Amino acid sequence: MMRSRPFGLALLLVSGLSACASQGPTRLPPDRFDYNQAISRSANEQMLLNLVRLRYSEIPVFLAVTSVLTQYSYGSTIGVRGSGGASFGDPLWQVGASGNFVYIERPTITYAPLTGDNFAKQLIEPIPTEMVFSLVSSGWPPRDLLLMTMFRLNDKLNMAFEMTPEAFERFDDFKLIVDQIIELARRDAMEVEHGEESKYLVFDRRTDPETRQLIAEFKTSLGLDAELSKFRITHRHMDRKPDEVTMRVRSILELMGFLSRGVEIPPAHQEQNFAEKSTGWDDETPRRIPLHVHAQVEPPQDAFVAIYFQDHWYYIAQSDHRSKKSFGLLEYLFQMQAPQLPTMGPLLTVPTG
Repeated sequence: MMRSRPFGLALLLVSGLSACASQGPTRLPPDRFDYNQAISRSANEQMLLNLVRLRYSEIPVFLAVTSVLTQYSYGSTIGVRGSGGASFGDPLWQVGASGNFVYIERPTITYAPLTGDNFAKQLIEPIPTEMVFSLVSSGWPPRDLLLMTMFRLNDKLNMAFEMTPEAFERFDDFKLIVDQIIELARRDAMEVEHGEESKYLVFDRRTDPETRQLIAEFKTSLGLDAELSKFRITHRHMDRKPDEVTMRVRSILELMGFLSRGVEIPPAHQEQNFAEKSTGWDDETPRRIPLHVHAQVEPPQDAFVAIYFQDHWYYIAQSDHRSKKSFGLLEYLFQMQAPQLPTMGPLLTVPTG
């Protein structure tokens, strides 16, 4: 029975070596999850960094992850030594064994800068109107969504880059229009109709007196013809026809510039005039800007996303759900607008041989 020990030990080591061949499939679920999280975290940090750059009057720069190629290597060495003899007529075995298993992961990540005419065009062109209303229909919080994305409704202008009392007054007037839109949509008294060549803002004539009064007030606010119930949506402001309504949606760059006003500027940077001063900032600003980016010297403890810039940490608090939703909307719209780059290969490759 004693003679079987070295063979049993060797068999155990060989079986361990053969198990390496089946490690590839088992690595796929956890590694796919890890890379997914890493890419998501990197995208959030990049977007936050560019918002902070805009607040400091710097140019945003974007890098796209075009491919992630991961290779796995498994290696092992096995050694078995033994000696035999007899002592006083009894067999005597001495057996020794050694084993070494090596696991190596070699990720190759390819980045591509987002530049060129196509990308610049996507940044500065208005976000499609139908995309905004599709997000409203899909359940996105309509008030912040419309206040973030809509810039003009006929003669009513939303707040842009500037932070002045006049801009805040425009914002408050624009918010009243948005509240009217939300209420009319809630009552199913207004909708956007898609025609073959144009989109139309349509009001329901078959409504109760209270709703008809709300429709009349909305038309008065925008200077629309009270007798018409269907208006063609146009981006043109000048020479607008009586049966048209101007809807101008922000571009991605305009939206980023608007949200960048929610970035705090540390006192030290204010003293050194590193960033443009917000003369109109007051206690009501957080109500107007749906994104709040904190700034501090020490690393944050409760950050949803954080970046290090100009000797300070900038972050969105994990408990700030409004800012997280606004930031997520910006990320989603950016992904929809950004040009599609050709991928360099599969997202994740796991050789198992």
